[in-house]
Amino acid sequence: MKETADRLPLIFCFAGQGSQYHQMGADLYAEEPVFRHWLQTGDRLLRDSHGFSVLDSFYGPECRPGEPFDRLEASHPALFLVQYALAKLVQHHGLRPDQLLGISLGEFTAMSLAGMLSFERALSGVATQPALYRQSCEPGGMVAVLGSAMVYGQSELLSRSSEIAGVSAEEHFVLAAPASALPSVEAELRARGLVHQRLPVPFAFHSRWIEPAGEVCKKAFSQYRLQSPYWPCWSSRGAGFVDPADADVLWRIVREPMNLRTTVEAVEARGGGLYLDLSPAGSVSALVRQVLSPQSPSRTLAVMSPFGGNVTRLRTVLAAAAERH
Repeated sequence: MKETADRLPLIFCFAGQGSQYHQMGADLYAEEPVFRHWLQTGDRLLRDSHGFSVLDSFYGPECRPGEPFDRLEASHPALFLVQYALAKLVQHHGLRPDQLLGISLGEFTAMSLAGMLSFERALSGVATQPALYRQSCEPGGMVAVLGSAMVYGQSELLSRSSEIAGVSAEEHFVLAAPASALPSVEAELRARGLVHQRLPVPFAFHSRWIEPAGEVCKKAFSQYRLQSPYWPCWSSRGAGFVDPADADVLWRIVREPMNLRTTVEAVEARGGGLYLDLSPAGSVSALVRQVLSPQSPSRTLAVMSPFGGNVTRLRTVLAAAAERH
């Protein structure tokens, strides 16, 4: 059944690695008690279980904006926590999702918020993953590209040295490659006049080069029994809802390509929605807009930005989302 434009389902959206930066949400942390509570709660859990302060890793005095936040042991749980805390904040202000949508690491946030995984288990799982990759996988990286993914099949070098880790929109895709191949991959992209950016990640996620971590990850994830969700969770891997009966779903999040474009197309085929971007950089809404047709009734909203102003933007977003009915 198609949704009418004034009754669009509210879809909470969560991003993966690459959207993190130092001081993300610092103004919300200072002024919003609910946001601060969840970050501090997660920080205490990680101090007890992993022996470090995740808050110090991006709010510490040495964490200057503009410098890469690329230590996976910190950025992985930080991304989960910031997005989870922001979702709890908008819920506190009266917004309730009808659906959730996760990209890569963002799927863990979506599933935890939907009750499929407890907050504690999801955070612990996310914080434990980096050590599993380091013991199993060779160094690698990922490159976001502004352009059509068709170029991949047209380039012998790209096809040989990298894999498509995700297609976000008609003119945006992500490549994954081992560290030794990244310079030649980037040189090929430059030669073809394609704007690109290396993401702050140390492994080639969503590609065959992460496969060596498969067995240890599956073993670690086997202790997590997924529950039925309060709200359906879209997976950017398969353009469908997460199946809690899928025993390998947590490993699939890491291994399989991210297909945001086809996922948004699937949402649109069901009538569309109001996409509420809860990522630190507002990157999901920017990509979703590239997929939406001019005739779509759907809208996008984003709360956070690397340039600050998040408290004011939060008020604007809450008012706009409240009017959807």
